[in-house]
Formats: sequence, structure tokens, C-alpha cells
Amino acid sequence: MKVLLVATNQADRFMDRMVVRPVPIGLAYLAASVDEERHTLRVLDLMFAEDAVSEVADAVSDFEPDLIGLSIRNLDNQSSLNPVWNLPAVRDIIERIRQISSAKTLIGGPAFSIMPSECLDYVGADLGIAGDAAEAFATLVERLDADADYRDIPGIVYRDDANGGEIVVSEGRFTSSFHRAPRLDLLDMRAYNGSGFGVGVVTKLAQAYYPTPGADFSGGDWRIRDPQEVVDEIRALDDDFGINKVFFIDSGFNIPAEHAKATCQAIIDAGLRVRWNSYVRPSDDADAELMGLMKESGCSLALMAEGGRGGEGLSDRLAGLERMGALCRQVDLPFTMNMTFGEPGDTEASVEQKLDFLKRVDAAFAVLRVGTRVLPNTGTAQTALREGLIESESELMRPTFYTDAGVRDWIADKLREEAAEYPRWNLM
Repeated sequence: MKVLLVATNQADRFMDRMVVRPVPIGLAYLAASVDEERHTLRVLDLMFAEDAVSEVADAVSDFEPDLIGLSIRNLDNQSSLNPVWNLPAVRDIIERIRQISSAKTLIGGPAFSIMPSECLDYVGADLGIAGDAAEAFATLVERLDADADYRDIPGIVYRDDANGGEIVVSEGRFTSSFHRAPRLDLLDMRAYNGSGFGVGVVTKLAQAYYPTPGADFSGGDWRIRDPQEVVDEIRALDDDFGINKVFFIDSGFNIPAEHAKATCQAIIDAGLRVRWNSYVRPSDDADAELMGLMKESGCSLALMAEGGRGGEGLSDRLAGLERMGALCRQVDLPFTMNMTFGEPGDTEASVEQKLDFLKRVDAAFAVLRVGTRVLPNTGTAQTALREGLIESESELMRPTFYTDAGVRDWIADKLREEAAEYPRWNLM
């Protein structure tokens, strides 16, 4: 079978200023799952494409694939002030494929996995895979090649022809392992060198993409990579591509602290000359030793975010962030802050409290988000339903932002006025 994998992400700016081109690391892991002794594989990365639809059409006409997989990284750009919806571009690509090929189309990726039924229906693909896709994709390729039933594959999304084309999302999900290195050799890695926060290296994964009432963020389902695997991948990036700037893909690198310290120490012991960045989160076990190891191992920027519900528990949340900032300052480690304004429960008092906090901590730069991007199965989605912002959670496939009524009429103007006095504050 001939398999074409397409990375559809073309968003290359952070806050419309900084050039950030994230390597499609998930697609590279997907490519590694294909048995190339049995199948022919080609990868097309649209990050640098001038005309995405034409480039895909040319690749399809030239390669004549049997299966075309398209990864969708983000539903949108997460900005309420200048929203950009990514799914129409994917739909245009699939419509063009339909005109020139009978190949099956498959979609997946983080964005698709948030709303698999809605995304499949909108973009018009034949199949999808929700959740970690590598093992499911490898299984699907073999089933399709053998003309065998694939509907029992965990996470597979398909149209049930026996029920009028109703979209079905199969139960269960595969979980990724790291026993195969990502096929970065199939990408133009040198074009990514020096871009943004660095080339992604996974250090920890969880089952959920974001907190929901049913999601377990206690660490019970975390897949934590062995520090030596991380070291080996960093060394390979330098040896193979001359890249020594990386971004650790991890929602909170410092948690658990024991593993974070072990990873930093492994990098130091290996003598790697690397600059790295990652997200960190307030935690009781974060200490000066950890921050010192992060700095010594090459960390050049710690990214922090305040996440909660308006004024509820705000003082405690900000105190946790302030403590993390103080630990960073002890070792001269720059850090950023990401703050949402207008979330449910926000008031004039909580807005002022957040602004005072940002002025006090003086981060290397700060992102001020106007409104909360509403995602399904969250408390904010329930609030949006009650208040009539949406009629159904299926609408959340499109850029949808909630701003509390108590601050809605003035918050954007207020933040613009404040940001004008602080050049390192950026509004989204």
C-alpha cells in the first residue's frame, strides 16, 4: 500500500510577532509506525507551502497513494481578538483530493481528537483516529491492505453505511510508546532550526488534552520517558541535523520533581550543549535545586500559565505562580506568564488583581488572553450553554470564546490600555 502523510499546520507566528514553527512531531511518530518493508511511505509538510492545496494535489498526482493521512494540530489560533479557524483549509485540501484521487482520506491529531465526530463531518474525510494514533494507524494500514474490517480498532472514527452514514467513534484509545524514534529524516529539519521555542522532544504525555471533569491529571496515566531516551533524542538532533535548541513537550516539566531533576542531570552528565524550554506549573516540590539543574542543563525559558475559574481561589493560584517566579529568579532563569481575563467568575476586582500581579512579577514577556476558548466537556462549556452563547457543544469546533458578563463590555479596551505601557505584554 502507498501511504501519504500530510502535516496541515501552517501557523508560524506566536502572538503575530515571534516566528514559531512547531515540527509535526506527532506525524513523525506516525510515520515511524509504518512498516516500510510492506508499504511505500511519503511525507508532505505544509508548514513552508505557498499554496497548500496545489502542493497536496501535486503530491497526490505524482505519488498516487492508496491512503492519505492528514494531521490537524489546532482547531484555531486561540485568539479572540483575531480568530483564525484552521478546519476550512483542511476541508479545501480534502475536496481537492476527491477531485483527482480515489484514495481513502484519514484525519487525526490533537485538534481532531477534541471533537472527532464534528471534525470528520465538517472536513469530509473518510476515516479518523482519535487519541494517540501511531499504533492505531499501523493496525489500520494493515487492515486496509488486507481488505479486512477495521471498525474494532480503538479510536477509529468512521461512517456507518448501514445506518445512513452515521459517524461512529469506536471505544477505547491506544496509548503511545516511544520504542520507535520519530522519522524526522522525512522532514526538512534544517528549515526548522532556530525557529521559535525549539524542536519538540516529548518528555511526558497524559491521556487527556486539557482538564475536564472526567480527566485524571493526578499522574496516574502519565507516560514518562526515561531520561536516557530524552538524552539520546537530543543528541540525535545535534548529530543528524545540527539542531541544539529544543522544546520539551510537557504540560508541566517540573512535575514530578524527581523525574525532572533526573532528566536535567542526565543532560548535564552527557555533556550536551543544548538550549531548551518547556512549560512549568506551580508545585509544592519545586525547589531551588530543581531550578538550578534546569538552568545548568540548558533551560533558557520557563513558560507559566494561570489557569482557574475567575476570582475563585485566585489569590492562592497567583501565589503559586509568584513562588515559581521567585525560584526562577534565584538562578537567573527567564520566565513567561500567560493570563486569561474574562473567564467565568472574573470581576473588576479580580482583573485588577491579575494586572497587579503581572506588573509585580515582571516576566520576560506576558500573554494576556481576552476571554476563554470554550472547549467541550468543561465547566465553561456548561456556562456558555446556560447563558445562550452556544446551543450545542458541537458548535465549539469553531472559534468560540467566553467572556464573563461582568467584564465583557470593557475588558478588551482595558487590556489594550494597560499593555500600551508594557511593551512585553502581548494581547490575544
